Amino acid sequence: MSLDSYLEIFTTFYGWAFANIIGEVLVGTGLVVLPFAIMVFQAWYEAKDQGNETNTVMGLIDRIGLRLWSCLFVMSVCFASNPVTSLHRVNLTYTPPASLADPNPDTSSSQSGTGSGFDQAMANAQDGTVSAVGELTYVPAWWYSVMAISSGLNQSVKAGLANAGGNLRMVEESARQATISDPKLRADVQRFYSECFMPARSQFLRADGAGISSSGAALLAPTNTAYGPTDVDWMGSQFFRTEPGYYMDNRSYNPVPGFAIDYSRDTEYYNGAPPADGSVINPEWGRPTCSQWWEDSTQGIRTRLVNHAGTWQELLARLGTVASGMTDDQKTDMVARLAATKTNPQYVDPTGLGQESGSVSDFLRNAGSAFGVFGLGMSNLLASITFVPLVTGLLMMQALILMGMYMFLPLVTFFSGFNLKVMFLGAVAIFTVKFWAVMWAIAIWVDAHLVSAMYPSLVNWSQIAEFFSTGITAPLNNGYKRMLLNLLLIGMLVGLPTLWTSMMVWAGAKLGHQIDGMMGKADSTAQQIPGRTPIAGRFMK
Repeated sequence: MSLDSYLEIFTTFYGWAFANIIGEVLVGTGLVVLPFAIMVFQAWYEAKDQGNETNTVMGLIDRIGLRLWSCLFVMSVCFASNPVTSLHRVNLTYTPPASLADPNPDTSSSQSGTGSGFDQAMANAQDGTVSAVGELTYVPAWWYSVMAISSGLNQSVKAGLANAGGNLRMVEESARQATISDPKLRADVQRFYSECFMPARSQFLRADGAGISSSGAALLAPTNTAYGPTDVDWMGSQFFRTEPGYYMDNRSYNPVPGFAIDYSRDTEYYNGAPPADGSVINPEWGRPTCSQWWEDSTQGIRTRLVNHAGTWQELLARLGTVASGMTDDQKTDMVARLAATKTNPQYVDPTGLGQESGSVSDFLRNAGSAFGVFGLGMSNLLASITFVPLVTGLLMMQALILMGMYMFLPLVTFFSGFNLKVMFLGAVAIFTVKFWAVMWAIAIWVDAHLVSAMYPSLVNWSQIAEFFSTGITAPLNNGYKRMLLNLLLIGMLVGLPTLWTSMMVWAGAKLGHQIDGMMGKADSTAQQIPGRTPIAGRFMK
């Protein structure tokens, strides 16, 4: 029996374990016969009230017989459990949806373990015990059938959506979760930001009219066209790397560990034997150009960012599957851009001659900025939410709701007096909640195609950069399309199950009325005496 989450495997076991405990209490205390006792008492009372009118009494007896058989049937298939329909006789399985990281995920099962943290946390569920009570995984035949049919229908519908897409969202989520944990790398990124990027960007913005024209022409040069006008907004800018007068000519302000002294480049260093008075002492490392500092194949910032951890290398591979129109260099730049953003670099005066930190004016200025960011963040909260944690949380909520439904089914069946209507309405309820997983799969499918529709040219650097920059690199500056996409996704994840549940409530109400009408027709033999209020209808009520 295929389920919709790891947690549902355990909550299914626990739900029916608790249900069996409640059922055993009702049977052990003798309360299970109470509905039948009430029925016999009502039959006796109505027979006394009717008197000795043979036809009416016989009609009442016939109706009581029908009612008894109906209650016994409901009790046998909805309340009484048996080993044949035990959860230990079926393998509860869950197969995660295919993703870029795992296109062929392994199937977890209740018999072999899920391989998740739930195995240890909920170990009692694996042997069907709750506090060593004993075998408590028996399921009444009707509910077992409903679960099996609902699970089969779910998997069949979701199988048709297996290749629905959503890869870009998965790449985005991987980028959100990736971090830069190496403090030395974070410090080097901070230095490069202050010593190379900020001076280059300031130089670009200070350019006079002629300089602006030439810079603008350079931005449209064949080597930079694919990167777009926002290329100069990040430290690995293709324009700064290829245009003379920027990274190729600018150098780090201080020596950089890992880069040897190059006397043809580091002309300020003394080349040869130090003077006798020791007035000139060469440092251990040289001062590379910004291009060398960024692009070096072993010590370069870009290489170290991409190779920092397997997460970033995996992200680079995933990016290739959703951006086939990008070159390898552009893909590497994209991953490096995301990684650099994770370090959150801030400008620091490399001369160390900036204003003294900690002043009252700094505090007030920073506090005002923080309040502004907070207000902007609150206004974009809904638009910045990610779908993977949301879907995971919704599936966990569904599993817990199903556990509660399974747990209380014996009580609901008992308090209804083993009513035939409850048998069908309970089936509708279980099917409705389990089908939520299909609604969420459809929402993800629609979202993937909406992304393709709103970003139709998502094959080049500028389009990819726009998509990621409004979701990851600048989460507080979401673009209109990006905010709309996220809001639509949230609306579908919540609205589709709500709409589905509302429709099933209406269908359940219609079904209940039909069952009542069917039982009412069976009572017609008790309503043959003219001049009397039909008592059979009162009996059913």
